[in-house]
Amino acid sequence: MSASSLSDLLASQLPQGLAAHAKALLGTQSMLDRALPAALAGHVRVMQLENGALSLACGSGAIASRLRNQTDALMASLGKHGVAVTSVRVSVNPELLARYVHPVEKAGLPAAALDGLAHLNADIEDGPLKEALSRLLRHHSKP
Repeated sequence: MSASSLSDLLASQLPQGLAAHAKALLGTQSMLDRALPAALAGHVRVMQLENGALSLACGSGAIASRLRNQTDALMASLGKHGVAVTSVRVSVNPELLARYVHPVEKAGLPAAALDGLAHLNADIEDGPLKEALSRLLRHHSKP
């Protein structure tokens, strides 16, 4: 099932007003992403747009603070994109932050590869490549 047919199916199951409101919020989110500076795009979510009052949520206080300092420019930019906003309310919602994922432990280079790199390092002349190979071999040497 394609995404468009799934959205059509869900829209047909939802009350008419709710489906239209959800589409309007998605459109507002799209316009917001275009209006935001690159450093903030993707970190701010539209929560509600009602009677010209735009409610936004950010994952951290730092992003919220930057956004609060730029609300006038944001309202002007959204107005140029066809979204009439008279006020902006910014809140912090830590659930918007990406969950921490433990780094995956990687296996080191196989012994045969390290031997091959050591032979190559011994055979080449001094230069940036030899220095890089030496650092790589030191990094992978067993303590």
